[in-house]
Amino acid sequence: ILRYALKSFILKLKKITNKTKSMQAIETKLGEDIEEILRRLFVEEHLSQAEIAKRLNISYATVYSWLRQAGVRSRKLDVS
Repeated sequence: ILRYALKSFILKLKKITNKTKSMQAIETKLGEDIEEILRRLFVEEHLSQAEIAKRLNISYATVYSWLRQAGVRSRKLDVS
């Protein structure tokens, strides 16, 4: 069930239009689209938004904004 949920989650990513210079610089540096970078770091590597910010050398607010633009919702803490 978890794999299916992750696949559905991954397929819902939106293409970011009007990319900023920061987005373009990161894409050039890492050689892939910013949407793919965010998906890999947030979904596959399970990094937090703060960890992504540190890795990409951008602010937490920027990561939050970019994830929203890509249609990614924040993970919720599962207390069950």
